[in-house]
Amino acid sequence: MSVSYDTDATLDDATWVAVLLSERDVAGQIPINFVTNPGVSLSSACFGSGLYARENGAECISNLLAVGFRRLVLDLYWSVERRTWTFCPVTIPARADVMVSEVTTTTEGPSATSTLTSIRSASTTTDAEPGTITGYSDSHGDTVYELGPYRCTDNLDIVSLSEVLVGYFEDTKSDLLVYTNFLVLNLHVAASDSTPTKPAAAVTGADLPRSRSERVGALLNDYLRDYLYSPAQLAEDRSNLNESWYEVEESYMPITEYYTIHEDETGQQSTPDGWPSAKYIQLAKSDRILIEYGSVDPQLADYDLTEDEDAIFPPGYMNSAIKVSATSDGNLTSGCVYNPEATAVSQANTSWAVSSQIPVPEGLSVDSTMGSITNVISDITACGISPMLNTTLFGKTADDDVSHYRNVSLSTGWAWAVGEPAGAATGGGTSDQPEFNRCAIMDLSLQGHWRATNCSEERRAACRVGNSPFSWALSNYTVEFDDVGNGCPSGSSFAVPRTGLENHYLYEYLLTQDQSVIDPASTNLSRREVYINFNSMDITSCWVSGGPGATCPYAANPQQLERKTVLVAVVAGIVILILTALTIFVKCNANRRNSRRRKRVIEGWEYEGVPS
Repeated sequence: MSVSYDTDATLDDATWVAVLLSERDVAGQIPINFVTNPGVSLSSACFGSGLYARENGAECISNLLAVGFRRLVLDLYWSVERRTWTFCPVTIPARADVMVSEVTTTTEGPSATSTLTSIRSASTTTDAEPGTITGYSDSHGDTVYELGPYRCTDNLDIVSLSEVLVGYFEDTKSDLLVYTNFLVLNLHVAASDSTPTKPAAAVTGADLPRSRSERVGALLNDYLRDYLYSPAQLAEDRSNLNESWYEVEESYMPITEYYTIHEDETGQQSTPDGWPSAKYIQLAKSDRILIEYGSVDPQLADYDLTEDEDAIFPPGYMNSAIKVSATSDGNLTSGCVYNPEATAVSQANTSWAVSSQIPVPEGLSVDSTMGSITNVISDITACGISPMLNTTLFGKTADDDVSHYRNVSLSTGWAWAVGEPAGAATGGGTSDQPEFNRCAIMDLSLQGHWRATNCSEERRAACRVGNSPFSWALSNYTVEFDDVGNGCPSGSSFAVPRTGLENHYLYEYLLTQDQSVIDPASTNLSRREVYINFNSMDITSCWVSGGPGATCPYAANPQQLERKTVLVAVVAGIVILILTALTIFVKCNANRRNSRRRKRVIEGWEYEGVPS
């Protein structure tokens, strides 16, 4: 029987839905190697208690995906005896070699066990005495084998993982819900069941994975082919940008300042180091996942990874480990790559930057510990580094209690302040100032995070100098949002930070300004806040860049991709087909132009009409 993506865990706060969607969209053209994503070790978050059971593992992985973890790190173990890759760190004797002397089905867990006598065949050990292990049947009817400190079922493997991932991709295929995910595989050899706590012996010759059905890359490629952005695809795209990244619509193209471009005598462009943008992968290619090898144990030194290059990137290709340290209350003390002199990406290079481990203080209360963890994660993300959680939070795995893991994931939001974008910032509500008129500002009193405000407020503008990701200027005067971009100095333009690191540079730049112009402590809001090029003037809760005339992409072009999911589906965990509503919307559009725009409220979200 197969497992599937099945979870009750959600990001069940409408504000957080807007946060994640707007951050995803604003970074949509940044190459994926410079976009931060929360990561988690499955060995800690799902198997930290030593239980490797199929149904529990599937539920845990489903929960982590549902609450926003985009980078999963998985430890895989090659079992020579079973000729398979398993999650269990210890080899479970092949079923044909196990005789069950007592069978007692129970739902009480490992305290009620039945004896299983392991009879090894001559092909495995010629003179060994039969070993004895104990096991029990879990509530799902699977036999759980007790192997030293581990408890494992024999059916939690690559197939189980693939089934959960495919279910997740299918459940979130609307462009309102789609995100790029990453899977990192650490390879090990499973220990012997007779010595489960001792390192396994080196694997060589015929004991290595040989056939296609035993190779990690082939297995994952078979199950995830429709969703996989592979090394071969990257190489092909890089070799001719004119026919790959530059052939799609402009809003999908990666920002060129983030990679090196070569051009030959015919005008064909290529790149030796560039990566596509998330919009290119998700929308143009309809792919969802990239897979990389992480560490490989010395016992598998003879395993030829190059044979898996059709599906899996080699070790370290998508990982640049950054060591960080922090105070007990979560203030980052080292590891940030911010360089105040940098104007180009090469001077503050965060390509695939991942924190080696989140510092977790000891001896504090649950609230204080979580406060410290979320503080340091926020600082790490602001520095352009993807945080990696490598801890079983408070002794509970994510299938048992996902709430703390959800808080960790949400703390990687780099743009909006807590509680923002606030639904209360709705403008004046007159015929001249519709209620849904909302614009984003950077508030220096909030450490550079954003909040929503009435677009009629007068502020200065944040202006990007040229196309530099890290160089900013300030407009010459304060005006309403409609005109604020006109005040940008020559050579700059009204802009929005697209990553945590870009946002950090803008914040630091503003702190250097004369206090008569910008002052974080000022009670005069126009002196501590600046407009950024981000607004929801077209449709409430749909945040877009491009100035006051920008339109929401989830209502403007329903034929471009599947746009039939209402935004709150992320909250409710359901997909609402609205073809009928869309038809009504189109037919009535002309009549509504001359009347005050009405709003439709769906589970707390307000829309002008219905996003399609």
